[in-house]
Amino acid sequence: MSNMQFERTTIAGDVQILKRAPFEGIAKTLDFSGVDAVNGVKTIKAGTPINAAGAVANSSSVFGILLHDVTDDRPQGTLVTKGYVNTGVAQTHCGLTYESAMKAALKNVIFE
Repeated sequence: MSNMQFERTTIAGDVQILKRAPFEGIAKTLDFSGVDAVNGVKTIKAGTPINAAGAVANSSSVFGILLHDVTDDRPQGTLVTKGYVNTGVAQTHCGLTYESAMKAALKNVIFE
């Protein structure tokens, strides 16, 4: 018999940044170059504003809001480009306070 090895990964419950349905999103590969690792894993959290290059951007260069937590071992995420974002939950989870220029740049996202 062979020895099957596996790696166990524990993932915390998913946070819901959307206030209500519906929403529109776009797939994006994220850039982790400016992200610090915690316990050896780089994570960009749900609610983080992302620019067209896939990097964190709390500014007018924002392209969308990250829908779910994404780690660097699988860097594909969904950016909310149209919908209703629960601002308090999203800001608390991602650890940022949204800049007014960032919110203004996302014309199809309602921050509640």
